[in-house]
Amino acid sequence: MERLIKTVGGDTAHGPVSRRKVLLAEIVILSVAALWGSNFVFIKIAVERVSAVMGGAVIAASILFLMMRYVTATGILAIVRPQSWLRATRRDWLMGGFLGVCYVAAISLQVIGIHGTTPGISGFIISLSTAMVPFLYWAVAKRSPGRWQIVGAIVATCGLSLLSLRGGLKMSWGEGVTLLSAIFYAVHILVTGLFASKVRPATLAFTQIAVAASIFVLASLAWVQTIFHLPLVVWAIAVWTALTSSVYGIVAKNWAQQYLSSTHAGIILSFEAVFAAIAGIISGFDTVTWQLLAGGSLLMTGVFIVELLPSPGAERKPKGRLPWAKPKG
Repeated sequence: MERLIKTVGGDTAHGPVSRRKVLLAEIVILSVAALWGSNFVFIKIAVERVSAVMGGAVIAASILFLMMRYVTATGILAIVRPQSWLRATRRDWLMGGFLGVCYVAAISLQVIGIHGTTPGISGFIISLSTAMVPFLYWAVAKRSPGRWQIVGAIVATCGLSLLSLRGGLKMSWGEGVTLLSAIFYAVHILVTGLFASKVRPATLAFTQIAVAASIFVLASLAWVQTIFHLPLVVWAIAVWTALTSSVYGIVAKNWAQQYLSSTHAGIILSFEAVFAAIAGIISGFDTVTWQLLAGGSLLMTGVFIVELLPSPGAERKPKGRLPWAKPKG
């Protein structure tokens, strides 16, 4: 949902900090990754339940569930962080609105796609968005991402192939839609990096979530009456994912990143995919196969190569915002 903005050089916002504070920040970031990853299972369950009520209409069910989730998240954030919207300017809303549109495309495709694949595979594919960002930046800024980024992308693509491609080199529709979602997440990360230094973090987070909620409300008006016929578990999941992914995830991540370098936090958050696979196996949606283990390992290795190894000119960059970030749930 909500992505981590990277800073160059690994400095924290407060300079040197105690090891205890760093350890606490690591635990907080890991808890965000665990919640985001495990929520893949809950989202799949919710969409399947809503789809059953709506006669198998997966797209309509996904939009209706997302409307419930993001209206709830917007209301909670408005109460918890009132300054995030009370002080928002027209410029803030324009930037947040643009990000909200990108986010709606990404999260909608992710939720629709998870209906046709497993939580574990969905999590691994979504993690590809991090590896895609340097290449999108290459297209925009005409600067090569570097040999290690290319190597990382190739390794990650091999992992995706093992995870997704079946006989005849075919990918399921759910995995194809999820891959498209990862591309939109990469666009969202890139644009977030461009706006992050211009808008207060809390305001940027609130405005894009509020705009996303508004879009989902407008898109689901025809099906609003269906809400009254939904099982209680769907409402519970909507509230749970709003609280854990959209509210806690934003607040906790923003706090923890004051004490961790961008690469450090990004690597920990990459384990969202691993938690999604673990949750999928525990819930019975995923099974432990050589394909899942080998493909997931290769994909994560590719992401780590992109995250950890230097790109051209990295040493010459001034400290500030980079145009990419680790995504969110």
